[in-house]
Amino acid sequence: MTRNVSSPISPDFAEAASELIAPFVDADLFAGNVLVAKDGVPLLRRGFGLAHRERNAAHDATGKFRLGSLTKQFTATAILQLMERGLLSLDDEIARHYPDAPAHWRGVTLFHLLTHTSGIPSYTSIPGFFRELAQRDLRPREIIALSENEPLEFPPGAQFRYCNGGYILLGQVVERLSGQAYPEYVRDHILLPLGLAGTGYEHGAGIVPARVPGYRLQNGRIEPAAYLAMSLAYAAGAIYSTADDLLAWQRALAAAKPIGRASVDRMFADHGHGYGFAWGIQRQFGRRQFVHAGGINGFSVVLSHYPDDDLSVIVLANIQAAPVQKIARDLAALYFGVEEEREMVLDAALLADYVGAYRLGPTRILRVAQEGARLFVETEDYGRQEFLAKDDHTFVGKMIDWEIFFEADGVEQASRLIVRRGGKELSGMRIAD
Repeated sequence: MTRNVSSPISPDFAEAASELIAPFVDADLFAGNVLVAKDGVPLLRRGFGLAHRERNAAHDATGKFRLGSLTKQFTATAILQLMERGLLSLDDEIARHYPDAPAHWRGVTLFHLLTHTSGIPSYTSIPGFFRELAQRDLRPREIIALSENEPLEFPPGAQFRYCNGGYILLGQVVERLSGQAYPEYVRDHILLPLGLAGTGYEHGAGIVPARVPGYRLQNGRIEPAAYLAMSLAYAAGAIYSTADDLLAWQRALAAAKPIGRASVDRMFADHGHGYGFAWGIQRQFGRRQFVHAGGINGFSVVLSHYPDDDLSVIVLANIQAAPVQKIARDLAALYFGVEEEREMVLDAALLADYVGAYRLGPTRILRVAQEGARLFVETEDYGRQEFLAKDDHTFVGKMIDWEIFFEADGVEQASRLIVRRGGKELSGMRIAD
């Protein structure tokens, strides 16, 4: 296996970190770029495994990866810029800036969209979406129409439920108030001012130089990822970037660029569900952590920052559903010297793929819910119980001796779960709740 190595600042950490990542690469669970930085200075910056499997070409540290839901950070920043210009208030109802909003969205505000508390169903959760619509180019208005006739899942502000459609709506607000198309606004007001030359919006047509191809693990073999019309991702998931640019992006926000300090503070505030504006606001190892993951066809990424230690961990994989959050967590544990096994905290965006109902038997239904970064399972034996993450897909009961594994591809909602208890396994397929 060929690895492309750059010169790290801390050889000891870099060597230990590389040894930590190597088993994931050897098992074909991870390939991509990793950047760990302290005070903005790289401790580890290198590629692992193959970028182009057809050409047997290794990753280097400069490759461009689709970001999936990390795109939402740029969309949230655009909304905050427009707020700073006096063009909107976060308390504005969506109908004020999107006149086609249906009547039953009354009460849904921009704040609700930013924090995934709107109650609007996510278009990517529509049954059969990835099977029937993923290859069709749709305009933002057509994407919104996919779920606008569905009833709200809960009153605005009452719950947290991850919603890609909310950020499609926010993209339309950016366009309407700025007079620019969303990709051009992000380029002119965020990327160019910050010098993020390796970051851009993927339109689908044309070639993105140095953008690595995406793969997935299917039936035990790595194969090219299924095609996705990038117009469907839009302001919720169509931006690509590099590890270096993501570090620069995180540090720009910490320095109150390209939005002011008050806006940054609102972005990184916990608004009640362990979530700010496109950032998870959590605690890991007893330390504050700002984190968000992204999953899109062929790619799995995570950007994690421990603000009180100024430690950044960026893991970019071009394998769909790669355990990037497990790798990022273990790298941070290595840096902090955490040796004992501790609870792993996952980003709320990943947990959203597991929420739903699963049939374990003719009359036995298991329901999975989330509260921000916490996962709960309702069972007929024990009622509602919290489950703690072991890795990106596996959870154990906090108070009961159960282990649950979710079968998910990192893009669609989990199709199945496996419950392990008392040496036995039960399998449950997702059903309509």
